[in-house]
Amino acid sequence: MSVINKTKSSDIVNIFNAIQKINKGQSVDNAVQSFEEIKRSFIFLTVQEYYRRHLNTLEIIKKLSHKKSHPDGIMIIQIAMIMIFFSKKPEYAVVHDAVEFSKSFKISGFVNALLRKILSEKDSLLKNIQSTKINNDFKKQLIKIYSSKKIHEYIFRTLNEKPVNYQVSYKNNQNALYDLRVSTLEDFHDLKKNSWVQDIGNYECIRSIREIVKNKKILDCCAAPGGKSFLLSSFGCEVTSLDNNKEQIEKFYENTNRLGLDLDIQEENFLDFQTKEKFEYILLDAPCSSLGTFRRNPDVSFKIKQMALKEKQSLQLEMLNQALSIISNNGVIIYMVCSFHPVETIEVIDKFLKKNTDFNTINLKSDKLLKKNNGYFINPYSFKDFGGSDSFFISALQRNS
Repeated sequence: MSVINKTKSSDIVNIFNAIQKINKGQSVDNAVQSFEEIKRSFIFLTVQEYYRRHLNTLEIIKKLSHKKSHPDGIMIIQIAMIMIFFSKKPEYAVVHDAVEFSKSFKISGFVNALLRKILSEKDSLLKNIQSTKINNDFKKQLIKIYSSKKIHEYIFRTLNEKPVNYQVSYKNNQNALYDLRVSTLEDFHDLKKNSWVQDIGNYECIRSIREIVKNKKILDCCAAPGGKSFLLSSFGCEVTSLDNNKEQIEKFYENTNRLGLDLDIQEENFLDFQTKEKFEYILLDAPCSSLGTFRRNPDVSFKIKQMALKEKQSLQLEMLNQALSIISNNGVIIYMVCSFHPVETIEVIDKFLKKNTDFNTINLKSDKLLKKNNGYFINPYSFKDFGGSDSFFISALQRNS
């Protein structure tokens, strides 16, 4: 339940309430939407930094406080520390707001004393708060997939770096950084008319199936806000795009109109999609934990919960079974997720192939992909010269007639 009191408009209260929503499962994007537009950017960036430095701030609090602390008090102090070290807000204002808000929990004395102590030792604490500390479960699962020391050490080293945004052009661009199509995007206002926002890793996954789907008819099942459909269209594909997220569909239409494209976009849940038509190619970018977007969404590294992952896997398998019902003989289902966790990637394909012995995996060609068991993972290290990438998994499954 969000906290409402006389200090409800303070940044500390807003950020506290956003973090509560995120800890209950909301995405950072959704959690900040309820705030005034003028405040969203600051709240968004502070929340991101809160999760990036979560273990750092927690360690400092434990070191400086020798008694059992109130969990809400710890969160208030962590938020205040992020604002002290990483924002331009005056320190006295941060401490004042934190202490006022903590009165709601009757812990203002504890919060005030600890923040004063942190301020007195600010210079010596700077190195501690800037170092990279990684959630153990997250680290363990990452090393399982990215076993190469060179790769996983690069990922850990850049974990707290601000991720690069990329734009992809519909046609070849001689000034592009990668593959004549991908450029960096410093400011979203600089997005070119014939381009859209798409992570370079996501681009590479679709690029790896270009020769398989080129000039073919394809169903893009979870398509909004449209990046994959646009790229497939640029390969000459006839694309039918499905999605049931109203907000994302609106963005899809906006992007389509801006690009001047004519796509078959249908607002429908793929699990409810009914058709007599059999598709030769289906792209299923399935809902997942989004663990692969850890640099962009640092909160995901604290959400590795086995039960939630198993629930996602059940949905992913259900969606693959739906694809199975409308795929043609010799047809290809392309399964994708922005996750590196085995439960959502290798295990899903293992279970599908075990049950459907008339399918086999197709080899994909890309030196930016790492082959692992029955699929491929994007190698973020291969994009280090451009600013890195999110992590994705892709597997192409062909039915044998």
